Amino acid sequence: MTAAPVVRLPAPVSLRAGDGASVHVQNLTVKFGANTVLSDLTLDVAPGERVAVVGASGGGKTTLLRVLAGLTPHSAGQVQIRQASDTARVRVMFQEDRLLPWLGALDNVTLGLPRTERAFGLTALAGVGLADRADTYPHELSGGQRQRVALARALAHRPALLLLDEPFGALDALTRASMHTLLETLLDETGATTLLVTHDLDEALKLADRVILLRGGEVAEDVRPPAPRPRDRTALEPLRRHLEGQLL
Repeated sequence: MTAAPVVRLPAPVSLRAGDGASVHVQNLTVKFGANTVLSDLTLDVAPGERVAVVGASGGGKTTLLRVLAGLTPHSAGQVQIRQASDTARVRVMFQEDRLLPWLGALDNVTLGLPRTERAFGLTALAGVGLADRADTYPHELSGGQRQRVALARALAHRPALLLLDEPFGALDALTRASMHTLLETLLDETGATTLLVTHDLDEALKLADRVILLRGGEVAEDVRPPAPRPRDRTALEPLRRHLEGQLL
């Protein structure tokens, strides 16, 4: 009897792809017909910085991310995304996992990657704790697991700029907390510049170096939490109350 071939997985590789990208947005305006969604918005983000974008529904948060991702054209202004060492890769993670149901977890993660970069997909899937579910289909995974696969898919491309559009909004509180911890660990490893759109002020203050509040398509607040991560919620309460007041 012929012995079954030994399957050898590639050794783990680093998901870091140089420094994060810098983002420069100058006088950005986006209109949909007669409706102005973003108005003369200016924003600079340093390489590796983590910025949370908050604001009321319809305030332009997702539109800003879509412009940065190249998914929505802008009516006026300039958008520059630069990385010192290479062409800046930009990846988006949405609230919905958007996994293809006929592909297993690993095939979803490596979708769009060259075969020579498949090892990055394996490393990303291991990084989110799902190396043993590589062949599992999306319908066999929990909601939190599917979001972890979606996060691995974004990170497998080693983005210099990672755009997160309310990625944990549909998760329960305990799963969301574990995803926060996982995301912080992975961002420390990759060094990606990150913009996170969220309605959760606690999430914004926990994860971000800066919190941008959009109102009427403009930057109404640009604040920095007063302590390094990990942050004590008590120390953040005055800033949280201030931002909540601005939102209301």
